[in-house]
This record gives sequence, C-alpha cells and structure tokens, in this order.
Amino acid sequence: MQKIEHTKLLVHSIQSIGRAVELKELLVKSMNAIQTVLGAEASTLMLLDKGTGELNVSIPTGPVKDEITGFKIPKDKGVGGWVIQNNKEFLSNDVSKEEAFWQDLSSDFETKSLLCVPLRDRNGEAYGVLQAVNKEHDLPFYEEDLEVFKILAEHISLAIQRNREYDEMEAKLEKKSLILSETHHRLKNNLFAISALIELESNRMKEGGSVEVLRNASSRLKSIAHLHSLLYQNDGTDDVGLQVFLNHIIEDVSRIYNKKEIDIQVDSEIDDIEISAELSILCGLTLNELLINAYKHAFLNRDSGNINIRVRNIANEKIQLTLSDDGVGIVGLENQSNHLFVVHAFVKQMSADIKEVTSDKGTSFTIQIPL
Repeated sequence: MQKIEHTKLLVHSIQSIGRAVELKELLVKSMNAIQTVLGAEASTLMLLDKGTGELNVSIPTGPVKDEITGFKIPKDKGVGGWVIQNNKEFLSNDVSKEEAFWQDLSSDFETKSLLCVPLRDRNGEAYGVLQAVNKEHDLPFYEEDLEVFKILAEHISLAIQRNREYDEMEAKLEKKSLILSETHHRLKNNLFAISALIELESNRMKEGGSVEVLRNASSRLKSIAHLHSLLYQNDGTDDVGLQVFLNHIIEDVSRIYNKKEIDIQVDSEIDDIEISAELSILCGLTLNELLINAYKHAFLNRDSGNINIRVRNIANEKIQLTLSDDGVGIVGLENQSNHLFVVHAFVKQMSADIKEVTSDKGTSFTIQIPL
C-alpha cells in the first residue's frame, strides 16, 4: 500500500512539474515535490557556475532556506561537488562520517541523512545537483528512495532544459523581430528618399509621357514605403491596419495628381481591417492604380469632379474595394482601359474578382478580395 501511495505521489509531482511555465515556478514546484515524495526535512537545488566551478544554492526548502539561499560552495567541496565531479548519485544515512562531506551550510541545521543526484543535460553532463536532506522521523533513506529521486531528477532536468530552450528561443525571436523591424525602418527611409528624388526630377521636366511614368513610379514607391513604416511600428507582427495604410496612399496620390485647374474632391470610407502585409500591399497598389487612373482620365475637359472610395469588411470573409467617379465615363473608357492591365494583374494575384461599370455619368470599379 505504501509503495502504491509513493507511486501516486511521484506521478502527481511529475505532472505538476510538467505544467510549470516560468523557471522560478518550475524550480519551486520541483523542490516541493522532492520533500513530498521522499518525506525529506529539506531539499536543495544547486546549479554549477561553469566560470568559477562553484555550486550556487538556488532553491532550498526547509527550516533554514532563507539563510542559505544564494550560498556558494567552493569548487570540489562537499557532497554536491563530489556528485558533479563523478557524475554519480550519492546516498548516506550518516553524512558526518563521509569523506565527501564538507560542512553544514547553517549552524542551525544538522545534516544527518542525504540523497544527492546530478542534474544532467542532453549530453549527459552534470550541470547541477538535487539534494534530499534528513528523512522525516529519523528514518533512513533506502535504495528505493534513490531510484525514485533519480526519476524525479530526470523529469526536473528535462523541464529545466525545456524552459531554458524556450527562453533562448524567445530571445532569438525577439532579436530577429528587432532586426526585421530595423530592416523595415531602413527600407522605408530609402524608399521615401528614392520617391522624393523621382518626384523632384518629374517637377523639373515638362509635362509629357516621361513625367507620368516618373509620377507613377514615385506613387508606387511611396505605397510600399508606407507599408514598411507600418510594419516597423507593429512590434514584429505581420498584420497591417488597412485603414491607415490606404489613407496614406490616398493622400499621396491626391497630392501628386491634383491639379490647380481641376477641383477634384476625394471622399473615402475604409473599415478598420487587420490583414497580412502581403495582401495589404496588393490592396494598396490596386487602389493606387485605380486612383491614379481616375485622376488622369476620368475628368477630361472638366473643371471639377468627385471620387468616392469605399472599403468594406464583408463578414470577415472578403474585402470589398469600390472606387467610383462622376467623370466622363464611357467617353474616356478607351483611354482608361490601356492603363488598367496592372490592376488586373494585382486582382489575379489576390484571387479576387473585379467588376467595372461605366456610363456617361462616371465609372465604378468593385473588387471582391477573399480573406
């Protein structure tokens, strides 16, 4: 019956150790498990400082735990040092007679019986020790206790290594996230700089085809730069707020293409949708091309006009992007169609559908983009 209870305690303790997430919580649960399962008066976890060779008392339990926490045991001293050196277990029910015994860590506590086992890494090297001190009721430790302790030590060691690996992984991810964020920031700055230079050159040239090409290139570069700016601000996430991104594009295109002789008003209403950077840039460049197209072709021989932009989140299943104008419509369709091959390329890349409606009252483009 006692053996069955022993086994139940062992299983329960291992499960408790496995559920621990934070390293401190893990270590505390481990030491409590040792006391509970082995019926020890105290327990100690000591970790090896590879630089100095000292053993640091990391997590002790028992009556003098506060006094000995952080105590450093000199290299090659004590039972713990012997266990580390030999990478072997130690059992004694009269420690004072053992050659390996060094001293009690507190004058208020006497070590009588002791179990000590190494904590081993995945290569089998000892990086610390676990101790169970003084069996309750002055009973001796048995070989059976040592076997149970070895099982506990194995699970505790695996849990510690898993926790350390998780922390290392988090640190690496954080570093990669920082590098990626810095890359977005630098790329954004470079793209804005190139765009500004292109825009400057286009302003020095006479109106014509070359100027239009430069303006289009500048606008596209700015769109990509805004995306990288948002990614830089997003703490390593790959999602972009479409509302902020598209509004940047609308402002830039309007600034570049709005002419003094034509009063064009742009009204936009965009749902606040978080989508991936890959889909965001395709949405942004599509809107960029449609808006440029409207500025350039929808209001021929007009002195004013209106452009309406609506971007809706349809049941989290698709994005509906609509751009409509009250321009010349079918009269300018022939000129417009030559400039929309880029839009159709983006639509195909998004696996989206595009619908165009044009009349003498204007033109409307509606794009359904699956999420």
